[in-house]
Amino acid sequence: MFIAIDETGHQITAYEARKSRKYFCPVCDAPVTFKAGNIKLPHFSHHRIIDCTRYLYKKESLRHLEAKHDLYLQLNGRARVSMEYYLPEIEQIPDLLVDEKLAVEIQLSKISQDLIVERSNGYRKLGIDVVWILDEAELKTVNGFLFPTHFQISTMYKNSIFSCDMESKRLFRRVLFHHHGCGKWRFSKVEIEAASLLRLSGVNIPLKAELSNEEMLQMVQREKAQKSVLNPTLSFIYQLSLDERCLPGHLCWTVEPERWILNPPLEWKLFICHGLETDSFDWGRFERFIRMRKVHGAPPKQTILQALLKSYYLLYNSQ
Repeated sequence: MFIAIDETGHQITAYEARKSRKYFCPVCDAPVTFKAGNIKLPHFSHHRIIDCTRYLYKKESLRHLEAKHDLYLQLNGRARVSMEYYLPEIEQIPDLLVDEKLAVEIQLSKISQDLIVERSNGYRKLGIDVVWILDEAELKTVNGFLFPTHFQISTMYKNSIFSCDMESKRLFRRVLFHHHGCGKWRFSKVEIEAASLLRLSGVNIPLKAELSNEEMLQMVQREKAQKSVLNPTLSFIYQLSLDERCLPGHLCWTVEPERWILNPPLEWKLFICHGLETDSFDWGRFERFIRMRKVHGAPPKQTILQALLKSYYLLYNSQ
């Protein structure tokens, strides 16, 4: 951490600290050690992390400390920026708190989606938005598609994933447009200034995008590779007597609301198609069939279900 309390009770930064003095954690009041020397940045560290109440201070790598400090310097002066500001109502410490309405979290290591959502919901309870900044080197791109992990998608904010190149300190914003199945997404990537985090705007996403024959076959082949007789995609194709090499046109699209669900683009459409063709569509079964992604700030499931059903009818009627 960069902030500590000195012997007189005043807050002090690591750049102002001296090795001959005593310092204390601003959260739990436990003694902390001032460290400076051959590392790149001076900082404070608990004698034992277990000493800190509820382990609020996570163990930070030097890369994390550097990225947090660099971002602080870029934002300071453009807004009221606090580093490691303790929020007692939710017992959380954002890396940076901007104007008491935006938390910036630098997350270079993988953590659970549940923790991303839990911590983000904590901020929202206080009316604070949160931007998660990931390690640029961990984002995988192949042939113009982004292949984000579930953890990376869980940090999505304003339909975007934000990252930092740890060598150059450059920030990037990737807007996720449509999921094309098999874990790949169409996206756009732009470099952004740190100050732009203070005024992030939404992005208009096209309502639909056409999937190629190759993409459709890849999705079917992926389902076959699971070698399960209970596979819903293969079962629906068989029961509807469809040719997997030439599927009906309205099934060969991906739509915007799919960003919130785990079901592949073909699977959920086949569920609706089968239900309508056999006059057996049931809303309760549809609700149970759709698996939601864990993304902070996601709309309610009922809203997503209604959007999916509306999108299906629009696709069907446009053919």
